[in-house]
Amino acid sequence: MMNFTPIRLAAPAVLLALACSGTALALDSSAPILCASVDVHECVDGGRCKEVLPEDVSAPTFFRLDLKKQTVQVLKSEEANKAEHFEELDGRIVMQGVQDGRPDLEDGAAWTLMVEQDTGRLVATAATRQAAVVIFGACTEL
Repeated sequence: MMNFTPIRLAAPAVLLALACSGTALALDSSAPILCASVDVHECVDGGRCKEVLPEDVSAPTFFRLDLKKQTVQVLKSEEANKAEHFEELDGRIVMQGVQDGRPDLEDGAAWTLMVEQDTGRLVATAATRQAAVVIFGACTEL
């Protein structure tokens, strides 16, 4: 006999409710939005992609997009990263930029993120030397 705890039953119910309500969402591009990483994958040159936790690859679990300022911010205590390219294209918000990283390491990255305005679904990538991180997630207005 399978042991179903309330948490195991509640999680699929919450996900189903979010999935059903997601189709009615329309993001207001004039307001800040909060995004959450749901699935994170690390891909290494010569190897396969594998699912990882955000903290395993220094990816944020949550981050804020200020669409008016065209910035991405992970922590309130850190400076926001300005997108070098910002565009609203066919119902999607697209932001791209580069980040130098730490001055003592060659750890810079190029990043792209795309948010569907009607559902809030997110796809983001960060490319570094011989590796990439792909994030699938969701965004909502603050």
